[in-house]
Amino acid sequence: MLKIIWLENIKIAFQSILSNKMRSLLTMLGIIIGISSVISIVSIGDSMKGVMDDLYKDFGENRAVLYVGNIEDFRSTDFFYNDDLKLIKERFKEKLSYICPTESLRSDVTVNRNTIKLSMEFIDAGYDKVQQVKMLYGRMINANDIDRKSKVIVLEQNAALKLFAKDNVVGKTIRVKIDNNMEDLLIVGVYKNEQSPFLTLMQGQDMYEDSYVPYTMPYSNNPGYYGLDIFIENNYSISFTGDEIVSYIARLKNRTPENYIYYTVEEEQTQVNSVVTGLSVAVAAIAAISLLVGGIGIMNIMLVSVTERTREIGIKKALGARTKDVLFQFLIESATLSAIGGIVGTITGIGLVLIGGSFISIPIVVNPGSIILAVAFAMIIGIFFGYYPAKKAANSDPIEALRYE
Repeated sequence: MLKIIWLENIKIAFQSILSNKMRSLLTMLGIIIGISSVISIVSIGDSMKGVMDDLYKDFGENRAVLYVGNIEDFRSTDFFYNDDLKLIKERFKEKLSYICPTESLRSDVTVNRNTIKLSMEFIDAGYDKVQQVKMLYGRMINANDIDRKSKVIVLEQNAALKLFAKDNVVGKTIRVKIDNNMEDLLIVGVYKNEQSPFLTLMQGQDMYEDSYVPYTMPYSNNPGYYGLDIFIENNYSISFTGDEIVSYIARLKNRTPENYIYYTVEEEQTQVNSVVTGLSVAVAAIAAISLLVGGIGIMNIMLVSVTERTREIGIKKALGARTKDVLFQFLIESATLSAIGGIVGTITGIGLVLIGGSFISIPIVVNPGSIILAVAFAMIIGIFFGYYPAKKAANSDPIEALRYE
């Protein structure tokens, strides 16, 4: 019996909506805009978090940076030297999968009148074991290059193409400026930089082409380095191991651990996700204000509907309809109106996100929970703002209603 009453009231609600199509559409517009905005913003936020998680995963989840902090009585020995790296490697050989100075050099390179700006990143042997490097030709920097301080370089594919008009340039040499001296470097490998389109979009057009060189090669006087790039073995705690390394270096340098800063990729990822989540929630909350506007529109149209159907209400009550029956009928109608707006708004929001994602080439994440929540919230808005008109209709005097023209 209850099921029949539900179905009958829903049928009446649809008949009322269809009998005033334009008015119903304009009424639902606020709900549609609000729901589509919230769905779009939440989906964009989730998609951005997914992209950032993938980027940090590629960058290295067990990666950290150690660098010299602010020291009042700073001295040159506070920097990191090659001898320090050897000691750290020996002391933490079981816990470290990679360690290298976070340094790079830049130089203009010209080959047959083709000139590029080249960035040369310092790396140690085994870099390709902790980072995904797609080698096209030749080899990566190895332990012999590090020990012999070999004058070799591994070029990125674009750099090779711009200089030599081909990518297989293993065995050729280029002249670069290092420490105010021109040096000939032998190309021992060519790799392809597989960077996500979204990261490329974020970084913009970089004027420098990429390459790798042995960290021991550029300087003969063993200069100090400001920072170290560190990868911790997966079966060890990145934070606890970092504290051990900092304490060890502080003892080597006769400093306190507070003089050195250890920062993990995981910490940075957490901060970025917090910012993205916070912005998404804040903007979604602002967009949700339009739902209140839509709710007021529903209240307005339901008041008009109650006035228009006063005689109908009087007839129903005269024939035995109870106050709660009339109340239930109009609540169902307002909830149906709002739910339709919520469904249309959800479809619109998902469509906008998919179109936007196709333009910037990122995988779109649509959380089913947010869709269910959005439609449910739309129905609640409809019931909340439809209660007063429904209550007014339910409490109307049947005699007065029958007299209404």
